[in-house]
Amino acid sequence: MLFDKTQIGGIDAKCRIIRSATFEGMADTNGFPTERLLQNYATLADGGSGIIITGMMAVSPMEPHQHSQIRISSDNCIEPLQKLTTCVHEHGGKVVAQLVVMGSAIALPEGSVKAISPSGIQEKVVTTEGPLHILETKEIKQLVQDMAKAVVRARKAGFDGIQIHGAHGYLASKFLTPYFNHRTDEYGGSAERRARFAVEAVKAVHAAVPGMAIDYKLAVRQENPHYGNAGVVEEELAVFVPLLVQAGVTSFHVTLANHSALENTIPPASHPEFKETGCFLKFCDEVRRYTSVPLCGVGGLNDPDFVEQQLASGRIQCAAMCRQLLADPNWVNKLQSGNAAKIHRCVRCNKKCLGGLIAHQGTRCIYDALNAKEQGSI
Repeated sequence: MLFDKTQIGGIDAKCRIIRSATFEGMADTNGFPTERLLQNYATLADGGSGIIITGMMAVSPMEPHQHSQIRISSDNCIEPLQKLTTCVHEHGGKVVAQLVVMGSAIALPEGSVKAISPSGIQEKVVTTEGPLHILETKEIKQLVQDMAKAVVRARKAGFDGIQIHGAHGYLASKFLTPYFNHRTDEYGGSAERRARFAVEAVKAVHAAVPGMAIDYKLAVRQENPHYGNAGVVEEELAVFVPLLVQAGVTSFHVTLANHSALENTIPPASHPEFKETGCFLKFCDEVRRYTSVPLCGVGGLNDPDFVEQQLASGRIQCAAMCRQLLADPNWVNKLQSGNAAKIHRCVRCNKKCLGGLIAHQGTRCIYDALNAKEQGSI
């Protein structure tokens, strides 16, 4: 089933392997894709990946431009992004734009009865570019409209779908979890109210471009032991998942996320809780209880036999990987041609992938030199 053509939320893909989003750090000073990024995406598509999800793309001109982050916050982004989608399509792949409102806009209002001090917020939020800002209701509504405008640009640029980033402590996830959201207005309190921003964003995207595939990156928070402050507790999935599907979500990308401890979001092979292959798939099982839409699983997926088993069982409909495709962008093609023994297997060492991310150098891999040599010989 790994090689089966499939449809995920309306996107026709040549196989069930998805390159999950990562921060490549390959945008120029304008926030446009660099030639190196275009080449990387062409290599992934040519290597057999069915769908490539971009690194997070900033949707709102309200927020400062993050270093090396791709932008989709104005119409002058459309033409540069067309180059990105064209290079993927020319190599037989599909590409999804990951849309994000960054964490610099906090979900806590001034005057909240449970308000946390600015220093306390800083301890909870991994990175905020510029001063913390307390969102007013009118600003929240504007961010929803910014998301809708961004998806119109994504369609014009040729993207096959979009993914709303609802994980990792960025704004959508901050609203969902009471760990961050202490609002006392219509965007805080009950699970239904905390879901309001995400639901409004999905509805706006769906209305702006009817028929556009809308994937939602959903982070689950685990208790006993506790991991994933940026995720939602499992018992509240019964509220969030149906509301998001009713709003227009066509698939879910299910993970665990906590950017204040990236070794939990991107667990190494030595992780005490998430060292096994497919370590986050149990969260897909929880989400499946509340929806029939396609689910994409993640979490140390580097064993092709294991991936095939999960797909064949129906546990997931697609398998997403980032580190394994950094280790070997030809993973799918090597499997399909009977050259599995030649795959550079990701060892989940996190030396250059997570290490590069933390150092603001983009994601790299210990196999980079070997991959470059192979690409040069093709």
